[in-house]
Amino acid sequence: MKITAIIPAAGSGSRYSSNKNKLLENLDGLPVLVRTLKVIASVQEINNIIICTSEDLIAEINTIIKNFNIEKVSKVILGGKTRQESVFNGLKAASEFNPDLVLIHDGARPLVTEEIIKNAIECAKSKGTAIVAVQAKDTIKRVNISTNQIIETLDRELLWNIQTPQIFKYNELLEAHRKFEGMNLTDDSALIEKLDLPAFVVMGSYSNIKITTKEDLLYAEMLLKN
Repeated sequence: MKITAIIPAAGSGSRYSSNKNKLLENLDGLPVLVRTLKVIASVQEINNIIICTSEDLIAEINTIIKNFNIEKVSKVILGGKTRQESVFNGLKAASEFNPDLVLIHDGARPLVTEEIIKNAIECAKSKGTAIVAVQAKDTIKRVNISTNQIIETLDRELLWNIQTPQIFKYNELLEAHRKFEGMNLTDDSALIEKLDLPAFVVMGSYSNIKITTKEDLLYAEMLLKN
């Protein structure tokens, strides 16, 4: 079974308070993106990697891949204005590899483990769509956004915080992106849900954080050292 990994890495990082792109920030001796790619490339089941990034990062990412000798990266392509558009570009670029499954993983989520990825792959092989997630720790309330009045308290046992990787049948995800192009959804599994196809969660890790702010980078450094 052939698997292509698509790494969205085109975000503007508008919430990251630094002049440097968060993907290129040093995280315990390695750029954030390099840590992400090294874990993805270490998984034997993954055949190749496509990185979707912004125009101003393409040359630098190509240099990084060469300097750090990251195997399996087959393409660094232009992403889109939104995450959905970037992934769609990646799916179209993956067509020449004819994958059975496609794995989507955030470039800014460098603490994912090989074990999490392998568990998700095994789930996807048997069930079609596997979404890495963790159960919500906090009490979640539904609120009227016009008045800020609480409407109800949701059952925490039924709520999951969604992470990546997310793994899909290639043809199903490509169909979903074509059908719902331009909707600007931030989660690929939401597209699969719109096709009324089943999706299943796989336990991730509370350490599998996404680097969004400077505080996230500091927290990631702390996790690596403990």
